[in-house]
Amino acid sequence: MPGRSEIVARAAGVALALAAGLLTGALGSFKYRYGLTGATPLPIGLVLVLLMIALVLAAIRAATGRRLYGVAAGIGIVATVALFSVKGPGGSVVVVDDRYGTVWTVAPVLIAAVVLGVPIPRRRGVQRADGILDAPPEGTPPQ
Repeated sequence: MPGRSEIVARAAGVALALAAGLLTGALGSFKYRYGLTGATPLPIGLVLVLLMIALVLAAIRAATGRRLYGVAAGIGIVATVALFSVKGPGGSVVVVDDRYGTVWTVAPVLIAAVVLGVPIPRRRGVQRADGILDAPPEGTPPQ
């Protein structure tokens, strides 16, 4: 059974990961439409914010070695995107109902499922180099 300090540390880690997810989702919701104006709209912003989500989730999971913190960040991202996808009290929305908005609404869930669902192989310890490092230096007589 984990001690009190470990429970507090995990709760703080979950809260920080959730905050990171909320911040990432908010930033992405406001910037996913970058590059969509002009004669030839290129969804540069959409590509960059989806890449940002994948990297944030992968970094949190790799740094902590646990899915718990990645799930907390993923919940923050998805909750923020969902919040900005509905009409506000004045009738305005941040995530527009078009094909780019649809991709922005669905893709973070899929990215989170892939990043958090793929198992990370565990290291079983330091591998020795078949005794090469134990060889005596050149010119030393064998013992």
